[in-house]
Amino acid sequence: MNYVVTNQQMKAAEAECDRNFLSYSELMKNAGTAAGNYILAHCDKKIRAAVLCGSGNNGGDGFVIAKLLRENYISTEIILVNGEPKTDTALEYYDRSALGIEKDARCKEVLCEADIVVDCIFGTGFHGKLPEKIAGIIRLANKIPLRFAVDVPSGVNSDTGEYDENCFRPTHTLVLAAMKKGLINPACIDILGKIELIDIGIKSECYCEYTAVFKDSAEDVLPKRLLSSHKGTFGRLMNIAGSLQYCGAAGLSTKAALKMGVGLCTLAAPVSVVKMLGSAIFETTYLPLPEDKNGSVAEGWAERIAQTLPKMNAVSVGCGLGNSEETRKLTEFVVKNASCPIIIDADGINSIAANIDILKARTGDTVITPHPLEFSRISGLSVSEIQRDRISAAKSFAEEYGVVVLLKGAYTVITDGKEVCVNASGNAALAKGGSGDVLTGIIASMLAQGVTALKAAAEGAFIHGMTADMLAREKPQRAILAGDIIAGL
Repeated sequence: MNYVVTNQQMKAAEAECDRNFLSYSELMKNAGTAAGNYILAHCDKKIRAAVLCGSGNNGGDGFVIAKLLRENYISTEIILVNGEPKTDTALEYYDRSALGIEKDARCKEVLCEADIVVDCIFGTGFHGKLPEKIAGIIRLANKIPLRFAVDVPSGVNSDTGEYDENCFRPTHTLVLAAMKKGLINPACIDILGKIELIDIGIKSECYCEYTAVFKDSAEDVLPKRLLSSHKGTFGRLMNIAGSLQYCGAAGLSTKAALKMGVGLCTLAAPVSVVKMLGSAIFETTYLPLPEDKNGSVAEGWAERIAQTLPKMNAVSVGCGLGNSEETRKLTEFVVKNASCPIIIDADGINSIAANIDILKARTGDTVITPHPLEFSRISGLSVSEIQRDRISAAKSFAEEYGVVVLLKGAYTVITDGKEVCVNASGNAALAKGGSGDVLTGIIASMLAQGVTALKAAAEGAFIHGMTADMLAREKPQRAILAGDIIAGL
């Protein structure tokens, strides 16, 4: 299991490991060796390497890396960016490195001749502003084609994600042991390059405290499809979605739910949406709802929804529904009257934003799936406040309102107010209209099949993102459509 940690939490885990399992020295050797092997696997041996080492333990990792590169016949020079090591463990590997070490005299020359550069200056130890001398070295390093940051790029705050404009900008960030909380902050994710999480031998029991689980796998959470199964075995879902303008959202969410294996799906939508989708989606049943002149749900829906709702194992509401007075009434009706789990997305969230306390009256499980702007509307926080600390914002809301929050974006945050998951899968192919509707359908299907709310949201987000990752191996991200995600499930 992987974790998202603050700087202090990482130090606590390392100290626990040192007391009971591996010493600081063994951890440093493991970190440098694993990072060095990753670097070796990603570069040609006929190159010149420069390793930038600070005076702390991150510099010690650099000494281990440099020795390994040299042993594999790569011409390697160490640059002491901030003087000789000041920690006992780093000093141990500094003495063992047996390499030529440059201080200031040839620094510029070494960097100008290097094909790759390894940043081991600060690690998690940076905050504030880079000293000009170090900023100048990093500016030179950033011109080198292949750039590896070990743990955290120098100039980036590992807790907040804030960074100095002169920070190291890697092509690869090799994060040691556990994901650092600041690195999932939207402030810095675009400067990290390819992220690789490196195991250095710290056991799970060492993480007495951590911020979140870094979700990078899917468990077998769906019910087994036994030979004796029938359609009722896998649940009944009502998807309340769609309007004339956004009929695609109803189609995508419904098809995704069906593809994820729900036994029976009923699409409740305005009459015009039912007419359009009826000739395209044959596997769902339809519950036509009255519509207004704009093709959105109109007054007169209550009896039909009320009769159908008790038969359902889960309800999704909001995808492409439109934001109107009737949408508000409909969403509030579902929140108050559905005893089964519900998932509220998009216009469902927007329609109850002014009366969000209604969520506190829910007795059944509730999942909400806002993007940052939608979350701003219901939380009272600005988008910048949310993005500065997505985990804390989502966790606080989930705890107060008794819901599972899935806060969308790169490194989607999923929490019930107690446990927190951060999703590691996905790519920019999902930055398109319709992707959220597919995600809602996936999670709704899992809820209907009996998966608990937190697990359905976390595993659903992972499956959604992993499908995009698999598709991106075959075609450009810009060419992947929301419908392709459904087909790839």
